[in-house]
Amino acid sequence: MPYAAPQIIQNPDRLQILRDLLLLDSPEEEPFDRLTALASKIVGAPVSLVSLIDADRQFFKSALGLPEPWASDRETPLSHSFCQHVVATGQPLVITDAREHPLVYDNLAIPDLNVIGYLGIPLETSDGYGLGSFCVIDGKPREWTTEEVEIMRDLAQLVMTEIELRSELIARKQVEEKLRTALADAENARRQLYRITVFAESTIRHTIT
Repeated sequence: MPYAAPQIIQNPDRLQILRDLLLLDSPEEEPFDRLTALASKIVGAPVSLVSLIDADRQFFKSALGLPEPWASDRETPLSHSFCQHVVATGQPLVITDAREHPLVYDNLAIPDLNVIGYLGIPLETSDGYGLGSFCVIDGKPREWTTEEVEIMRDLAQLVMTEIELRSELIARKQVEEKLRTALADAENARRQLYRITVFAESTIRHTIT
């Protein structure tokens, strides 16, 4: 089974960015769920995913239409991932019939998740690191149109906007936490200085008397 380029998937900088974003294993969130629902509705595909590619698995930040147990697990091993190839190439992956596609014909997502038609768009940071794929899936052969590819590009950009907003919020919270810690440390230092001063003044008075 062909796996995507390991030097890209296993890139430590890419994986660290994924972890810093706190997206892996995070709960479902409405903004992402709205976008997967919108993609399925507009394109007319039964399955849509926001898939994030970890070192040895893909985690679904949002998933619509997946069969069980994958829907509850919200992840699969990379043996079941088409989206890893989107990250590896940094390009859209458009597949009419996965059973006949040289890149994925033996991928276990075909028998286990009924992935036949696939259209995936890269989710990339501003500095070019691929996080995953925003994709739609059909359980039968599907000729994806140029218009559908462009629609998915636009929606993928909205997914990245949500991710970037989330990143900014995390960074702001981290700054606020550091500020609270610094203020608490300063207050503790002030109180300690006050106690030392009181003790010193008391000692001086007793010495004089």
